[in-house]
Amino acid sequence: MNNIFKKLKKVFNTFENYNCFVCSTSNPIGLKLDIKFSGNSAYANFNLSNLYSGFPSIIHGGIQASIIDEIGFWGMFNARRQIGFTQKLEIDYLSKIETDVNLKVLGKEVSLIDKTSKVEVSIFHDSKLKTKGLVSYKLISDSAIKKFFGDDFYIEFMRSFRND
Repeated sequence: MNNIFKKLKKVFNTFENYNCFVCSTSNPIGLKLDIKFSGNSAYANFNLSNLYSGFPSIIHGGIQASIIDEIGFWGMFNARRQIGFTQKLEIDYLSKIETDVNLKVLGKEVSLIDKTSKVEVSIFHDSKLKTKGLVSYKLISDSAIKKFFGDDFYIEFMRSFRND
């Protein structure tokens, strides 16, 4: 399953300007999360420095939102093998998350209604839930993939994932 993440990232890497803030390894200021799959979930273990703080030594809420959106996407992709665009993001910041601590983020699709996938995402520190989110993704059609990403991307996407 973790091979699928690497395959899709390889397809995205064919874009000249691919520079995902959360998962690209080439973004010099990015988070560089190494996303993995387990069953029907997506997850990543990570540790963020004070470079990503809001208040001193506390991870900025916007950074947490970016992580939740990204892991949600991969949780949706793992369940559907389709691309979707973020439609809605709801976040509950339950308690502060300090910088320089080991964290885990986990995302799992919880519903699919009218081509809208909803994914629950949770950020944990020492098995304690710190932040939770619910992200809605509108799944896009094959023709929309061609429109947004081009024929070459679509062909490679189909070759790499639909037959996996």
